[in-house]
Formats: sequence, structure tokens, C-alpha cells
Amino acid sequence: MTVPPEWIDDNRHVNACYYLAAVKDPAIAAHNEWDYGIEFRARSGQSNFVLESQVVHIRELLLGDRVVVTTRILELDDKRLHLLFEIINEREGYLAALAQYLTIHVALGPPPKSCAMPADLRARLERIQAVHAQVPMPPEAGRLKRLGALRRSFEEAVR
Repeated sequence: MTVPPEWIDDNRHVNACYYLAAVKDPAIAAHNEWDYGIEFRARSGQSNFVLESQVVHIRELLLGDRVVVTTRILELDDKRLHLLFEIINEREGYLAALAQYLTIHVALGPPPKSCAMPADLRARLERIQAVHAQVPMPPEAGRLKRLGALRRSFEEAVR
């Protein structure tokens, strides 16, 4: 994506509120690729909702900057998925920010209610997470706060 004019604030850089907007489409694309998106929701009546999020700002992004967002699964359990997004300035090759989500698996209802993921979905996400765990974390990941409480220690996940 390219940073649009409406994201620029009076300091002539991307306003803090748009860093989560930058991960929206990549998050949806990842969920669809993992078969945990639109088609999964249509056939199961289940999805996931964001419980918590955090952005760590590292370097500014400016108008017209080309941005690439990577998505990885840090950890998961029966109901929760912990995602990390790296927001990268493509042209200059620097990490501009990290964003993380803790999501909860839900049956859409009405009303929506948390529930365990189907076994096949969890197994699929665990295989993906194992591949993601092989990719080194950026040093800036040490600035992330722990979201929620999962089986594995968060400190181990960001090492």
C-alpha cells in the first residue's frame, strides 16, 4: 500500500491512529489464506474478534511511502490467537512499527459468544505458527507488552 494524504497529520507524518488501519487488509488477507476468514465464517458461523491491540512506533512514515505489512502467529490456544504485524517502509527497508492483536474465537450468535476453535482449524494454525516461529523476531519486539495470558510464555515467543 501507499500512505494516503488523509493519514498525514499536522506533524507531516502518519498519525498514530492509522497504524492499525495499515494492518487491517493484511490481517484479513492472512485470515483468508489460513482458511479462517470469509469462507470459514460463511460455512461455520464462527470468526474471531480483537480483544486487545498494541502499536509500537519505531520510525515515522510519510506521505507516499510504500508500506509492506507482514503477519505472523506468535501463539495460540483453544480460543485465542496472538498475532504480530511488522509495518515496513518498503523503499527504505526499515521497520516503522509493530502491531499486535490478541483475538478470541467466537460463535457469531446472536449474541456472539466465545468458544473453542474447531480442532482442524487449531491444528492448521499450529502448523502455520510453527513455520512463523522459525523467522527471527525483530529486536524491537522486546518493546511489546504481553497481551492476555496464553500457555507459552510471551517472553519466549518474542526472543
